Amino acid sequence: MGDPARRTRAEAAEVTAARLIEVARKSFTENGFVATSLDTLAAQAGLTRGALHHHFGNKTGLFEAVLRAIDTEIEATLEQERAGIADPWDAFRRCFIRYLDLALDPSRRRILFEEAHAVLGARADEILMDDWVAEGVADLKRLMAEGRIAPVDPEALAHILNGAVMNLAYWAAQATAGEDRLTPARATLDRLMAGLTRS
Repeated sequence: MGDPARRTRAEAAEVTAARLIEVARKSFTENGFVATSLDTLAAQAGLTRGALHHHFGNKTGLFEAVLRAIDTEIEATLEQERAGIADPWDAFRRCFIRYLDLALDPSRRRILFEEAHAVLGARADEILMDDWVAEGVADLKRLMAEGRIAPVDPEALAHILNGAVMNLAYWAAQATAGEDRLTPARATLDRLMAGLTRS
């Protein structure tokens, strides 16, 4: 069963960390990483700066936690939507296209496509892509075994698709005011994936 006091402390720590991530996400979105003050974040969360350092080490550690929370949030949304699609290939294809919509939402766009690389460098790509590649390989193997898509190396194809969707997302995120890059990005990705099906 475990020590109830220890469970309570662990639960309190989770609540504290979640609160800091929530406050930091709002500030990183509105003000950017550089302009975000740890003292201000701690005050907004109703905590000490020491509590922030205890949970995340420093501002970069907190930013990484925010990025991981966003990635988990997108993944959970995709999994939920995917569960409602009966056809495996249609579900796979739609998830890749839907990623563009979710990632480019204003609540995520700045952190994912303006701040992440500046703060974390290549580590940002590792966070955003590694799990997707592993899951993609498994999905592609099943789809190839079922004859839904042409047989190619599934790992190479997973990297191609992940690279395509991420590069399209970065491109779309750089659109100027009033410019719609999301629509052509979605259409182009859809056409690219349609080419994988067996004729």
